[in-house]
Amino acid sequence: MDGVVATYLYASLVAAPVADLPPKAVSSNWCTVGYTVMVPDGREGRVTSTKGDICRIMADGEGYVTLLPHYLVEPVYPQLYAKRAYRR
Repeated sequence: MDGVVATYLYASLVAAPVADLPPKAVSSNWCTVGYTVMVPDGREGRVTSTKGDICRIMADGEGYVTLLPHYLVEPVYPQLYAKRAYRR
């Protein structure tokens, strides 16, 4: 009896249509404008803008932004959120 039930279960699973789900585009870029991050040389900087995988970071002591991929920088904790202006 168990063999018959298993056969019917297997046959119904094989015959049932399976909908292909489209792959969901998930961005692994966590850089957010305004975050304080640590650049590879150990200095801290602020994310000024992002485009794709590239973060534009104004590092301490620099006069220009540095273009770095998001996987080379790390967030600095604690973030100083109290000094920032928030929109409603």
